[in-house]
Formats: sequence, structure tokens, C-alpha cells
Amino acid sequence: MKYVFIINPNSSKDGLYTLMDQIKTHFKGCDVIIEKTQSSEHATHIARKYAFKTEEEILMFACGGDGTLHEIVNGIAGCKHITLAIVPIGTGNDFVKYFDHLKKEDFLDFSLLKNGDIINCDLLKVNGEYAINTVSFGFDVNVARYVNKYRKTLPVRGIIPYYMGMLASLKNPISSEFHIQIDDKKIQQELFSFVVITNARYYGGGYKPCPGALINDGILDICLINDIKRTEILKLAKVYQKGEHLSLPELAYVTKGHIVSLHTNNEGIYGNLDGEIRLLKNPTIEVEQGMIRLLIPRKG
Repeated sequence: MKYVFIINPNSSKDGLYTLMDQIKTHFKGCDVIIEKTQSSEHATHIARKYAFKTEEEILMFACGGDGTLHEIVNGIAGCKHITLAIVPIGTGNDFVKYFDHLKKEDFLDFSLLKNGDIINCDLLKVNGEYAINTVSFGFDVNVARYVNKYRKTLPVRGIIPYYMGMLASLKNPISSEFHIQIDDKKIQQELFSFVVITNARYYGGGYKPCPGALINDGILDICLINDIKRTEILKLAKVYQKGEHLSLPELAYVTKGHIVSLHTNNEGIYGNLDGEIRLLKNPTIEVEQGMIRLLIPRKG
């Protein structure tokens, strides 16, 4: 067994310190390789290098935030010889919140990984790129664009960039026109504030668009938030964070499907893939089942 740690060196100092201490404690004498990313998408290239080394089993650790995880997933999707463990030491770690019986600290305790559980995880595929957590369009994408900007230019972490991004986004129109088809059904309504397709349950710093989503059921969970006013955004944020919008059909339409198509007449539209912003034309989102083997800590 080879143990490969792909580390984003821009992660929190405390997290990096804990990580190195855990490696020294639990992997002494093992075949350990530490790879540090140097630029955007570097983690994908590193992961892909090991994807081609099919002659031995690899336990790979995604050490960083959701962006690092996203890049690694795109390097190893479909690899049967690689098992992926997540070390959430980045500025945003929404995907691990799916495992609500675990705390973030449990993923940093490698003693809990020794007898951990291996589960198969689906992926969302969008115009050839994978996402493990969510794909979204609309107001939240504008927020994410500002969040990425603030993370690069301001010394702020945690939930603060999300609130700053929301305030900045309120200067723009809340809703946009979307032509959406779910499987063989065309959605008649066209004006939405949020279009969110999920594999897991949390995104955007803790919001829960599809509380019942499962990462291994082979199904897309879809949340469409109707046209809302600026004065309603704070009210929405409260119920959206708790997943209580499901009881408000006048506000939200939550459903399931296998393929979601957005028809943009070949014009570009910004989409959010696990926090990564992409300019897409006529995006099609589909689920690919069991593409990643995840190792999850086991408590007790």
C-alpha cells in the first residue's frame, strides 16, 4: 500500500501542523509520499499521475478545502485501485458536512481511519468535468465569484467571505431566466434565483438545498428557488440554511432526476462546481455512479 498526501500549502497553519503530526505518528515506516500543490489545477495533475499507476493499491489524502478535493476527484474518477480520504484543512469544507455523525476534527484523527468505512461515492458530470458536491447556477454563483475574489485579496476566512459575497451580489439582479429540462420533462417556469443540483447536502458555507440527498444512490437531487426579491433574501437564507424551504412550495421546487439540461442557445453561463467557477454553454449535468472510493473515519 502506498500512502499519497496531496497537500494545499495555503491551508490553515494549525491544520497543516496537525496533519504533519498525524503523518509522523500513524505512518512511520510506511511508503509515504507527500505532494504539495503549487498552482490552480496542480492537484489534478498530481492525482492523475497516480491514476495511471494501477499496479498497486493507493490510499490518497486530499488535504485542503473543497477546491483541492474537486481537483483530486477529477484526477482519479473511476480508479478502482485508489481510495480517497479527506483531510479538511482548507478555508471551505462543505462536502464533509454530509457525514453529520462526524465532526471536522474526526477527519483529522487518523486513528479513526485505521478501521474506517469504505463507501462508493457518485459524481456529477458537467460537460466533461466532475463535481463531488454540488453544481449550481444563479445568484449563488455570483456570490461564489465574489467569495473567491475576497479569499484571494483579503485576510478573511471561514463564513465571513460568504456573507461579504452575498452583500456584494445584492447589487445585481437576484433572478435569471433559465430553460431547464429534467430527464424528459421541460420546466415551464423560466425565472429562478437559484438552480442547484446536488450529490451531497451542504454548499456555500453551510446551506442545505437538498437535505435528503445521498452520495451513493445514483440520483441527482435538484432544488429550484423561485424568483425572489432583495428584501426576501435574508429570510430565505435562514430557512435555506436549515433545509426548511422544502415546506414552502411557493418558494422552492425540490425534485430528483438523472439528467438536467440547461439550454442557453450556445451562450455562456457561469456555473459553480464545488466552488470552482466555470463558463459553460448548454450545460448538461448527469450522475455517474460509484466513481470514487471514499474512506470515512469510524467512531466507536
